[in-house]
Amino acid sequence: MDEPYFASDTRGVHFQVRIDGVAVWAHIAQSVLAWHYGPLPHSDDWVGVYKAHRDEIDACVARRVREHGPELVIVRLHDLLPGAH
Repeated sequence: MDEPYFASDTRGVHFQVRIDGVAVWAHIAQSVLAWHYGPLPHSDDWVGVYKAHRDEIDACVARRVREHGPELVIVRLHDLLPGAH
């Protein structure tokens, strides 16, 4: 699978999650990362934020794929909130 990366044109982290043997592309916006995990005080390492919380974010992607199919998943803020799963 490809490594996660930050794209300035979409202002977010693009990454792949393997779900039931299928690699699914997903995206999480910088604004969602900042709101849910806190802003970065001295850095723009949004990929690092994703990696630090990969298990939680990937679980959101897996839920969405199982509910809606393996299309591109855009992780929304409410996917990360308690009670979303």
